[in-house]
Amino acid sequence: MGEKDVEVGDLSGPEPQTEDDTALTRAALETEVARLAAECRALRESESRCRGVVATVADWLWETDSEYRITFLSEGFEAATGLVAAEVLGERPWDAFPDDSDPEADRWREHIDALTARKAFRDFKYWQQDRDGHARWIKVSGAPRFDEDGHFIGYYGVGADITSAVSSAHRMHMLSRAVEQCPASIVITDLAGEIQYVNQKFVQVTGYTPQESMGQNPRILNSGLNPPGTFEEMWQALSSGRKWEGELINRRKDGDLYWEYASIQPIQNVEGAITNYLAIKSDITSQKHNEARLAALVEELRHSNDELEQFAYVASHDLRQPLRMISAYLGLLEKRLAPALDGETRQFLGFALDGAKRLDRMIVDLLQYSRIGRVTSQMEPVDLGDALRDSLRHLEVAIVEAGAEVRIEGSLPVCLGDRLELMRLFQNLIGNAIIYVRSDHPPASWSAAAMAVTNGWSRSRITGSASPKPTLAGCSAFSSGW
Repeated sequence: MGEKDVEVGDLSGPEPQTEDDTALTRAALETEVARLAAECRALRESESRCRGVVATVADWLWETDSEYRITFLSEGFEAATGLVAAEVLGERPWDAFPDDSDPEADRWREHIDALTARKAFRDFKYWQQDRDGHARWIKVSGAPRFDEDGHFIGYYGVGADITSAVSSAHRMHMLSRAVEQCPASIVITDLAGEIQYVNQKFVQVTGYTPQESMGQNPRILNSGLNPPGTFEEMWQALSSGRKWEGELINRRKDGDLYWEYASIQPIQNVEGAITNYLAIKSDITSQKHNEARLAALVEELRHSNDELEQFAYVASHDLRQPLRMISAYLGLLEKRLAPALDGETRQFLGFALDGAKRLDRMIVDLLQYSRIGRVTSQMEPVDLGDALRDSLRHLEVAIVEAGAEVRIEGSLPVCLGDRLELMRLFQNLIGNAIIYVRSDHPPASWSAAAMAVTNGWSRSRITGSASPKPTLAGCSAFSSGW
């Protein structure tokens, strides 16, 4: 640096530097300092950029020694993993899995083999528990480190907490499986109507495979039998961002027709723009067939009712005429023989006349009953005690012949109903009980009484016995605005 060579044996030392030499030396030093300072700034800037890049792709940096023990963890480690860095330093990453029973053991063994072979690795994923016992998924990437002599001195790399991403992927997987296994057909199209996705149910219903469906328009299912304007209405709704619902008659791949109920709606992205259309469709072919069968049965029932009504008209005419004659002659007999009739005979004639009138009334009721659905009976307050007493008058002969006894205990309630139907109900209950009493039993006895009125419902009970031990001979009748 400006020094002059000294001859051997010259003990006088170097010659003093001139002012020019000193200036040159100082300039050279300043240049070197400036160069080193620029390099330091560049290094700091490069380090800052590297740290910024690493921060975008990882949560922390790490290093290990040649025995794979962790020797360095950056400050982001604790926040990302929920672990204390001091407790992890000096440990190997797989020490958290002490036995081979862990389901991740095989993956760790494969990873250790890769490390032993000094291979770089990328996105190795594993899970671990944080201090609170919560599972966290971790992703690490790394590469081997070597010294200047080429000797292996460990690994360095980056790590990241991917728990949120794994949870999202798991939810997406569940949603995907739910859509794939959905019992309804799922179809997703783009805005042009080209199919982008179909689930397994769509394949089962239509016969078209996913490969055959992709890129096609749903019109491949059109049977041409839908009402005019159906698809125009559908696309008008979808184009304006509204959902469309309705029934469609479609045709399967094999040519068979089927019915489905479709709900189609637009799918919007995060910006609110419509990107796709989603169709959820249920096969209602069986339902339509059942409705058709039900309609046929209803029509058959209507026809049967018409025939029954016609029969009732004929029966009322043909049966009521002889009854009028019977009633008329009974009346004539009563008038002509009145002076010679004793009280009992007069009573018997009264029974006969009353029976003929009741039979005539029953024929009229049959006619009314045949017209159920056309004529609705007017509900009115009915005294169940009066209805029961009227029913017993119809059964007087049967009760006497059976040697039975029927008692009305107390008063029965008043309810809304059809008086004739209630009379018929009591008559059938008691009449059936009389008919089915065994002849080898003692005379039967029945009693009728009000039991309770609850929530507007009245209940009466008819019980009877044909032996010393009481048994239930009837059933309960309920009424609440029949």
